[in-house]
Amino acid sequence: MALRTHRPHAEVTTAELGEFEATVERFDPHLVICNQPDGAPANGRHAWVSFSVDPEWLATVCLDGELSESENLELNELLSIVDETETLARTKRDLGNC
Repeated sequence: MALRTHRPHAEVTTAELGEFEATVERFDPHLVICNQPDGAPANGRHAWVSFSVDPEWLATVCLDGELSESENLELNELLSIVDETETLARTKRDLGNC
């Protein structure tokens, strides 16, 4: 996974769709990245990225209470979201929800 290569200090785990919610609950991440274009991985997550390989779907990003969409989310943008989430998690007591 590119995230592990570019951000080796980040704790990363993967989950199959049927195990997704349980894994998120157990791992309790600051950032959730998933490929569920039909719904955001809510459950109180403060930062998430939802995307699809289907070009008809836009990637949706929630970061510190701000919701945005991106037509073509590239790796450098994803790494920027990871970095910003890490900074927010270190410096803010309560991250905003989308």
